[in-house]
Amino acid sequence: MIIRKCSQGHHIRLHRNTTKGLTRIKKYPDGSTETLTYPSSYDYFVDVDGTIVKKSNSLRVAEEFYVAECAKKHGDGHGRLKAGVHHLINGIATSQSDYPSDSNTKNEIKEFYDFRNIAYKSNETKAELLSRIYCKYDNDHNIVSKHLKKG
Repeated sequence: MIIRKCSQGHHIRLHRNTTKGLTRIKKYPDGSTETLTYPSSYDYFVDVDGTIVKKSNSLRVAEEFYVAECAKKHGDGHGRLKAGVHHLINGIATSQSDYPSDSNTKNEIKEFYDFRNIAYKSNETKAELLSRIYCKYDNDHNIVSKHLKKG
């Protein structure tokens, strides 16, 4: 089971090993396949570009390794998940600063959705793309948080 995926679109994934020793073959729409054999022991593992590079029985150890691998690919990251700071959107750690706004381009908004496997129509306007996001305001009318609307 995938716990986390890289928020920048790199193939870096943190897994919980719920099916020890199983080999999974994933077929993609372009016809390519990906084969991943889960370790026969260990509770967590990290795969980078389809190769298991770390196995551990500790979520903390596996997650810290995952964060370090993300930093190698794109120089920054969210670090370990923190309740109240991050939430997961389809396995991607997302903080409030990650959400797109009017200042983002249409392509940047689409990229945010693509990384998180959120469907949209290719002909949607910027306003339509942003309409999936709603803001919560405080008493002074300041935005305090953003969330995706439930489909």
